[in-house]
Amino acid sequence: MKRIVWCLAIVLFTFVLAAGFCETVVLYKSGDSMVDVDGNGAWRKLKDGMILTDDSIVKTGADGELELEIDEERISIGRDTQTSIISIKKKLGERKKLSWLSNLSPVVKNLIGARSKHTETALMGVRGAASEEEGIDWMGELDEGDPAMQFENGKALYKEGEYGRAINVFKSLLESECPAGSSQEVSFYLGSSMFHTMQYEESISYLKDCMRQKEAYYYEVALLHSSFARYFIQDYEGAIQGFDSYVREFGTGTFAPYALLMLGKSYKVLGWRDEAKRYFDRIRSSYQDTDVYNDAVSEMKEL
Repeated sequence: MKRIVWCLAIVLFTFVLAAGFCETVVLYKSGDSMVDVDGNGAWRKLKDGMILTDDSIVKTGADGELELEIDEERISIGRDTQTSIISIKKKLGERKKLSWLSNLSPVVKNLIGARSKHTETALMGVRGAASEEEGIDWMGELDEGDPAMQFENGKALYKEGEYGRAINVFKSLLESECPAGSSQEVSFYLGSSMFHTMQYEESISYLKDCMRQKEAYYYEVALLHSSFARYFIQDYEGAIQGFDSYVREFGTGTFAPYALLMLGKSYKVLGWRDEAKRYFDRIRSSYQDTDVYNDAVSEMKEL
């Protein structure tokens, strides 16, 4: 009997200890960043290293910026945002159900980087020709306050995963002065940064704005992020439209099997079993070597 009691005590201690490692910690804060620790309206300033509970609500002001560590995940929050820790954890839980989604992030960034570099090279070729004819110095140094330099800084933050800071940069550019002809590109980076920080509702409008130019280097990623965002806010019909467009336009691309899986999952939630089965079958027959194959098999078993 004593042995059983000791075993139960050890299990309970282990559970409590494990729960302690799932706490929310303030990694970094700047500007006007506040917290209502117990969710009762008593706001106070956030401090680096502060431990927050699930009941805590955080908000950032016009110059605020915040980074949290939640369940071993780093979450960035830009300015003018208010959210609860429990809502962030729920969104994290939904995202973690798609275990492969985090593996796509570096692939997506590489795709953006490669296409962006190609576009910039083409532009430099045009500008170089123009400068020879007109004596224009396109390569002159930019001041740090110049919108073009701010945009480059924002993209560097995005590439490094500093999404909260990137959001602030891109918001400021849209509200003040974007580099000439780049407002839709700025909208892409802002919407994509918001997607990564799970601000799904807000991300959709910016991503929608930048998808007007289908020839843009970021269009494919914008369409992908927008479709996932709609799925996460339970707009399954909107997700179906987005992922269907992706499959039609990029059916042979790297992310096609993921789009097919999300189509099946969306139809399954809506109760359209035959449609869901059709997409899961496509994965089982054509994408056996992908990391969504097992997901499709599992989803089929539940139909």
